[in-house]
Amino acid sequence: MELKYFSKPWLQAFKGAFFIVLGIIVMMQIPSTLYSISIFFSFFIGLTGFVLVLAPLILKVKDNRKWNLTLGIINLAFAVLIIMKMNQPRTEIYLVIVFWIILNSVTEVVEAVLLFLQKNAYFALFIINALLSSLMGLGFYNFLYETDSRRLFNMGFIALVVGLVYELSAFLLKATKKPE
Repeated sequence: MELKYFSKPWLQAFKGAFFIVLGIIVMMQIPSTLYSISIFFSFFIGLTGFVLVLAPLILKVKDNRKWNLTLGIINLAFAVLIIMKMNQPRTEIYLVIVFWIILNSVTEVVEAVLLFLQKNAYFALFIINALLSSLMGLGFYNFLYETDSRRLFNMGFIALVVGLVYELSAFLLKATKKPE
């Protein structure tokens, strides 16, 4: 195993920035935090889906093109679903967010497997990110039953730490130069 070039470090940086901002919003416990989180999630997920769909088409990238297009379409569908659930009870909104976080964890594992098959040692970063995303999903799942200020602060702190780990992952992924 060796450290090899990875073509999408920007996605890890984008997710990291999202989770950092999410953590700050949740830790601040702004009134109507659920709706702030919902709007923020739908914007982030929609933007991620938009970029994942357009990047392979505009840049004519052939590596994992179908995978990226599929992920983009799924992310766009989740963004629309969250927007449609805005006026529903909080449990429905949290369930959609939990399912997206589970999807995010699964995609991190798939990326890890793809990197492992390419004998790229960066697969370990994606396994760590998948585990941390799963932890966040569990935290949001716990909100289905009870939401209090202590849980909100802890969830915000976890999101902040997950965001920092994603940012470090992006930094490491970008450090490896593209082979010529």
